[in-house]
Amino acid sequence: MNINNLGLLNSLAAIINEGVYDSDYSTTEYILHNIDNIQNITVNMIMDEAYVSRSAIRRFCNRLGYENFSVLKHSLSDIIFPSNIHLREFENIGSFRKKVTEELSKMVIEMNDIITDDIIDSLASLINEHEGVSMISANNISANLLKFQQELFYAKKIVKIVDNYFDRDEMDISSRETNLIMVVSVSGIFAEAINDIIHEIDGKKILITGSHSEEYKKVYDQIIYISKNDISDDKMGLYGKYGITYFFDLLSEHYIFTYKH
Repeated sequence: MNINNLGLLNSLAAIINEGVYDSDYSTTEYILHNIDNIQNITVNMIMDEAYVSRSAIRRFCNRLGYENFSVLKHSLSDIIFPSNIHLREFENIGSFRKKVTEELSKMVIEMNDIITDDIIDSLASLINEHEGVSMISANNISANLLKFQQELFYAKKIVKIVDNYFDRDEMDISSRETNLIMVVSVSGIFAEAINDIIHEIDGKKILITGSHSEEYKKVYDQIIYISKNDISDDKMGLYGKYGITYFFDLLSEHYIFTYKH
């Protein structure tokens, strides 16, 4: 798996949000307008209809971490969309509101059972003890972590978020003698993709996930589960959208209460 796939939509969204109407913007706009038919799109079609050069398309692909457009377009599958949206059956707002309310209630009750106060206290203590703390996630989930990072600034604790460069040398998270590495991967797909990299990094390694795969036990010193069962069937994507935010709200509140001087 190309790790860039996990944040591909974020990268495309960033180009749109920058509002710089250059060749990258034109290429992105064309891709998004034709995303349902992307497998049939060719470089020549983009050149003719988005008015960009072949070299500009190549630079665009390289910017997103792909060797060429062929590799890029094969990465644009349903799985890149957030919240398991490709697994959902859409319904009217009334039914959806009722379902989300019921499922959120169940999720919070379950999380409160499995994520005990002792687990939160232990993790907060580790964050406080380690000078170098890095949180690693795909950039399609890092937005959930930014608020946590900024709230810890209030307690004079600096936590680094790594969400773009996953090469062993580029991560630059092992320069301190004391290092805590927290990998956040709700579904486990991202954790699986970077297992080899994490295995080579020195430090205490903690995985926060909803996946119950046994493979992670070979790599991490501790695994914190945010669900009692594997969430591969979380069709509504509630754990990724709301569950991980709830987890870090608990952790932030306890950390600031305990360690802010």
